[in-house]
Amino acid sequence: MTPPSWIPPADSITRPDQIDPHALEELGLLYGERVLRCWKAGYGFLVMTNLRCVHVWHKPILFSRTDWHTGPPFFFYDLAPPEVVAGRFLELRCTDDPERTTARFLLHDASDVAREIEVARIEGRREWEARRARVLADLGDLPPPAPRPGTTLVLREVVMVRCSYCGNLVEVTRRQCPFCGAPQR
Repeated sequence: MTPPSWIPPADSITRPDQIDPHALEELGLLYGERVLRCWKAGYGFLVMTNLRCVHVWHKPILFSRTDWHTGPPFFFYDLAPPEVVAGRFLELRCTDDPERTTARFLLHDASDVAREIEVARIEGRREWEARRARVLADLGDLPPPAPRPGTTLVLREVVMVRCSYCGNLVEVTRRQCPFCGAPQR
């Protein structure tokens, strides 16, 4: 049985155009996010964007909406430096909760991949900070509306929740995170 055409040789870096388009759709790219590099990892790919690393794998599952699936995203704003384990595995973990979000990927050359991710992680962290600063500046530039004479001003508490993608506080009534653009549940 020959492998599908979108599966590259195990020893090569994978270009995004070599990946099945359904796999990239499953990533759910955020506003301004773009795929930089991909590496073959098991039955899928370790995909690096300008903002995160995520594992995308191919496995048909009964009653699934797609044959492609993603693991936990490792966003650069809280990604610890990648580590090479046993010479072949790349370990990624978040600094907020390393127990919950740690993953190992079997790669052809884990040390080269670790170096590339580390460079992208530093640049990606800068990009997250710039995004956050822009959003905070935009939110701070909006003057509060002046009450019209003869109206009653009602003050309310604003309930905030953490965005499940980037971890920033977002008003519970918002449909999208103002920091990363991810849909809120």
